[in-house]
Amino acid sequence: MKSSAFIKIVVDAYRVEEKTAMLYTRFMKEAGLITSGARGVSAPHMHPRDAVRLTIALLATGTAAHAVKMYQRFAGMTYQSDQSTGPHPVSLGVHEGATLESVLLHMFTTDMFPEKLEGGGPFECAPYLELQENQRFATIEHAPLVDGKYVYGSQKPAGLYFSTRNRSADMDMEDRRAHAGILNSRGIAPICLSQCALPFYLERRDQMSWESMQTETEEESERRFRYGDFTPEKGLWYDRDLGEGN
Repeated sequence: MKSSAFIKIVVDAYRVEEKTAMLYTRFMKEAGLITSGARGVSAPHMHPRDAVRLTIALLATGTAAHAVKMYQRFAGMTYQSDQSTGPHPVSLGVHEGATLESVLLHMFTTDMFPEKLEGGGPFECAPYLELQENQRFATIEHAPLVDGKYVYGSQKPAGLYFSTRNRSADMDMEDRRAHAGILNSRGIAPICLSQCALPFYLERRDQMSWESMQTETEEESERRFRYGDFTPEKGLWYDRDLGEGN
């Protein structure tokens, strides 16, 4: 998908105004944190990493001008096993040293509907993502897996806790200042997270851009699924490196 389709997906999934999503995206692009390049037919396709980074920025601050700084503050927060409650499903990709961004990227790039995986895909556990702007920590609360089945609405949900340990003196001082005043926390419901991730999953599954899927006819769709009568598109996100950076 290209940038315009990407913006619409974020707007529809997170119920934010288009101008807000575009402004945050602009600041992130200028900082080299979100895919950018030529326009028109030569424009690069967006990557799930872009959605993850924009998600973190939107939750970390209500001010677009602070998007880059606050994204950088939260993205590298690491999983704290001693403050988390589990167990956690394999589909979340949790491990010691995992960062908030790496866990979200795993969720946005792994199979959403695996045939054989205990607990299913990463959104089956109903992950609720929340960032505490002032208190400087993030959580992903999810349903506990009991005897192979998720217990939704449990009074004791499982959850991942992310924070920064061994902070520098400057970071510690800035965090202390942030604790004052009205506390702000922002979260995204599981259905909204999965709605944002789904188009990327479908692009990989169908080897076709999101825009092409939206414009194909029923006949074209049937030929593609029943007979494999289509030409896989090139340059989509799964053709790109999943490592750090763009």
